[in-house]
Amino acid sequence: MTESLVVDANPLLAALLGGSARGVIFSGKFTFYAPQHTLFEVEKYLPRVAEKLGQPEADLFHAFQLLPVIPCQPRDYDSHIPQATGLIGSRDPKDVHVLALALKLGLPIWTHDRDFEGLPGVAVRTTGEMVAMLSG
Repeated sequence: MTESLVVDANPLLAALLGGSARGVIFSGKFTFYAPQHTLFEVEKYLPRVAEKLGQPEADLFHAFQLLPVIPCQPRDYDSHIPQATGLIGSRDPKDVHVLALALKLGLPIWTHDRDFEGLPGVAVRTTGEMVAMLSG
């Protein structure tokens, strides 16, 4: 059985860079959802990541397209935007979409963004916790 999670931008970028996040995302043990807004945010950083890795941007974009993430449109979670804005909007307005989707689907969030910590009714998983779940 797989666990479903909403994934934030930082684990997706980390997966493109390699390491344990890549192992988690391609483990087949989880189903990942992300707001289209978050996927656009990751795409915006691909040129910088490609430069850092010394890879052609086209190769990295292709790798990004292979990430097993189910994109979600705002209409899928817009009913929870006001609640998410109230909870996290003052900390970081860019996180509203991720939180709204997690609230709508009732799923934990895979992130390293500390802005999600301490929000009522929101479970957060780090990459370390995800790796531990794979080995446990």
